[in-house]
Amino acid sequence: MEIIEKKEGIINGIVHDHTIYNNGLSRHYPTLSDLKYLINQIINSNATTQYIRFNPFYINERKDRQIEFDDYMLYLECRVEFGIDNELKHIEDCVGKSKFQMSDEEYRYGTILSPLCKYNDTATYHTILQRYEEFLDELIPKLQQRAIHIMELTIEDLAFGYFCFEVHSG
Repeated sequence: MEIIEKKEGIINGIVHDHTIYNNGLSRHYPTLSDLKYLINQIINSNATTQYIRFNPFYINERKDRQIEFDDYMLYLECRVEFGIDNELKHIEDCVGKSKFQMSDEEYRYGTILSPLCKYNDTATYHTILQRYEEFLDELIPKLQQRAIHIMELTIEDLAFGYFCFEVHSG
């Protein structure tokens, strides 16, 4: 088994401390409340990092299944320089459509889930994370409905399910 090393940087350290255990041999996937706590720890650090990624997934213990929602992953990237055209191109690449082909919802989700910010711009970085944290209140019910449909869950099955997040930073 490969040891998961702690990367340099304040945020990388926070992410490592909240997601890695057993001396670097095991990974913890935060629940929704754990993720919100982690986001607040990152915001309070007053730092940025090259990227941070939160990938939601749903686990149902009764069904012994899980489903990943890669299309709803936050990927926040910090760059030294970028302009408005780079940001639009980045969103289009992440969504897989040009702005003119996207619905209003797809574009809004793209701006929330695929943002860019300038490296060391902590104010924008924190605003993006706060907006994502608020967006989770809209996103999780939508993902719950998708999980119900895809996994064919009953009302009773819901008591055995929960959301977690794969978290990476660099």
